[in-house]
Amino acid sequence: MRWSALLFGLLATGALRAQVDSLLGVLNALPNDTARLPVLTELIRAQVFTAPDRALAHAVQYTRIAEAAKSDHHIGKGENFQGMCHATQSEYDAAMVHYTRALERFEREGDGWYTAMAHNNIGGVLIEQGRLDKALERFNAARAGFAAKGDTVWLANVLNNLGNIHQESGRHDSAAVIYRRSAEALDGVGQRAHAASAWLNLGNAHAAMGAHTLALPAYQAALDRTRNNEDDHTRTMAFLGKGRMLGHLGRALEARVALDSGLVTALAMGNAQQTARAHEDLAAWFEGQGRLDSALTHQRLFGQWRDSVFTEERMAGITELQEKYESGRKDLLLKENQAQLERRSLTIKAIAGGAVLLLLAALFAFRAYRVKRRGEAELARKNAIIEAQLQEKELLVREIHHRVKNNLQTVSSLLSIQGRGITDEKAKEAVNDSRLRVKSMALIHQDLYREGDLTGVRMKEYVEKLVNGLVTSYALGDRVRPELDVEDLALDVDTAVPIGLVLNELVTNALKYAWPGERTGVLRVGLRRATDALELLVADDGVGAAATSDAQGGFGLNMVRTFAGKLKAEHAVERANGTRVHLSIRNFKLAR
Repeated sequence: MRWSALLFGLLATGALRAQVDSLLGVLNALPNDTARLPVLTELIRAQVFTAPDRALAHAVQYTRIAEAAKSDHHIGKGENFQGMCHATQSEYDAAMVHYTRALERFEREGDGWYTAMAHNNIGGVLIEQGRLDKALERFNAARAGFAAKGDTVWLANVLNNLGNIHQESGRHDSAAVIYRRSAEALDGVGQRAHAASAWLNLGNAHAAMGAHTLALPAYQAALDRTRNNEDDHTRTMAFLGKGRMLGHLGRALEARVALDSGLVTALAMGNAQQTARAHEDLAAWFEGQGRLDSALTHQRLFGQWRDSVFTEERMAGITELQEKYESGRKDLLLKENQAQLERRSLTIKAIAGGAVLLLLAALFAFRAYRVKRRGEAELARKNAIIEAQLQEKELLVREIHHRVKNNLQTVSSLLSIQGRGITDEKAKEAVNDSRLRVKSMALIHQDLYREGDLTGVRMKEYVEKLVNGLVTSYALGDRVRPELDVEDLALDVDTAVPIGLVLNELVTNALKYAWPGERTGVLRVGLRRATDALELLVADDGVGAAATSDAQGGFGLNMVRTFAGKLKAEHAVERANGTRVHLSIRNFKLAR
């Protein structure tokens, strides 16, 4: 079955290549004017997922032709196409620039449908950047625009994007309801390609809740709807999701077939990010089968592909900075030349006037003006160099956080592999606890290199990801409901790391001991800023974790006490109707 999947990928690629070759033949026979735009549109749509670099070249050509024709509508479409190509390659900052330009053109032209489309695309980028409130505003604007045009298909697509906001916020049950409504609506109007994306998202939502039996048919539905279209991006993710669910359900051989198919599709598409994800999933599969050499091989391949993605992004950013710097130098030289022409004109007028006193005054003025202009030009040049260096340093700092996160992830994987070979349950539990501690630190560095602000950690998003991740790791999603009350504040990394480790210990302790058997309950976590302290609260309504857990003096409690001392925190434990741990942290530092 593995080779049949590869054969299918080759056949699909061959058919697509024939279509592209045919379109290129038509394009070359056309004059270099607006007659090319329909053919360029088809080329972009055919290659945006399979060969996004080539699609981007066609989109740039489309925009240039539209600019020569001075057509706001087609210029907007060209910018929108460029945004799509960048977004497909996860270049979200560049995609945002082009989508915003497209929106300006469509609004200027008064085209309501394309204006709604631009809002929808910008909302998708904002989700990837973690700016969920702004994304919601854009999607609401898109819904209003499509509703005004009576476009039920795109209303369903926007509904799918609204589900993404719930998913990113950790509200997976709400997201699942919205995704299903969107998928069924798109199926109802025959939009199978768009419906595939909604079914894929539905599978991801169920998977996040640990509902593997519900996620599996959703992933299969996405695969069924991508058999005859070019959306290899969705197809790859559906294969990988299906493989993970089959693995959780104990169907190991079927899982391997699905994961191999996902890797083949990602390689055929040439997408480094999805290829990395496929190797990561295969590493987990081999680890689960006890084939540790193969697991480590795929883990290394995962790291190499992820590093290549980041290096490409970094080099693209440095190239852009260099282009901006060179452009700035040319502008400065142009201004200096213009100033010289003005000075010569002033000198000629002074000579023509024949007045020696005026000539001398003009010469003095000329010298003063020249000194001033040289000073301004030199200052502008130095400012441009400083800005370029600062942005390059920011890229390097982001790469450092990325490397640290990858190294911590590798340590976590090694601990997981080591734990599988340990028969003593206490020792295995200790190794697993260490793995979760490492993951809590890796999560901080992951957020730092993904977010635009490198100086601090957004605690609201971090605590939500940490707590929901721990609940999922202990498979308690159907019995324990987290209630989070976390203030939206940014902390310095030196403060966020010990708080993250303390929170990891307290939440882990509650999940392990508070609800034995099949008990259900609520886990409350709060972090808010008081006048001169941070108030951290972890409370459960279980049987009282302190009676049987690390709270009696184990390594976990010693770690909590150590970091509490470092944070100059006063802590108290109450054991009434569950366990309630409260820390008042005095030594903390907000991000600049």
